[in-house]
Amino acid sequence: MSYIISLILQRAKSLWLDHYNVETSWYAFWLPFSFWLGCWLYAKKTEKDFGRWATLHAVHNIGAMILGSISIYYNDDSIFNERVGQLWSLSYFIIETIDQLLQGHVLYIFHGVIALLLGLANYNIPLLRALRMNSKASYIEASSLVLPFAKRHRTAWLFLTFAAVYTVCRIIWVPLMIKDLLDNGMEISHPAVIGVCAFYCLNIHWYIKIIKITIKGSPRPEKKEDKAKEE
Repeated sequence: MSYIISLILQRAKSLWLDHYNVETSWYAFWLPFSFWLGCWLYAKKTEKDFGRWATLHAVHNIGAMILGSISIYYNDDSIFNERVGQLWSLSYFIIETIDQLLQGHVLYIFHGVIALLLGLANYNIPLLRALRMNSKASYIEASSLVLPFAKRHRTAWLFLTFAAVYTVCRIIWVPLMIKDLLDNGMEISHPAVIGVCAFYCLNIHWYIKIIKITIKGSPRPEKKEDKAKEE
């Protein structure tokens, strides 16, 4: 039994190091892309709202944070390549942006395009790879994990929790990432820095709405059919 387990672990290690984790392999893109595409086609077939499919988006967000944390921990592409997390999210944002384009949601289209451009920058610019900026950016998604619960249950403590997490992950963390880039020699006029600043402005726009709701109270309760579309 121990021999079989050892053999399986050896094969898994070989698959990871020789096929999935290497720069020349595109398994890290095509496997998650196939999954996101399959889920999108399923949503279209069943008339499910892909943009509000909270469980699926949570899979991406949790996966991104786990992959990012592992990448930061090892800080060694030969063990865990930064591109694994990059391609996980790039494949996701391609499908999400296509969906938003079809839906015509302007702000979310803007968000998706920025996410894609910054993802490509993280993949192609050596400094961003070396700093593991994609992995650091994955923690932004922590606020996205709380949002569906705040929207569904409409309780004060849940919304305040969401507001607090949003403040830390998107209002405080993003400027720290920009500072990290500037401290490591990137000019403030660099397209990557401008892109992050544009992303930050979008988050400020949403943050103003969060503050208004915090002060004035939550809007109307969500309808049952809307809740069903988010599950």
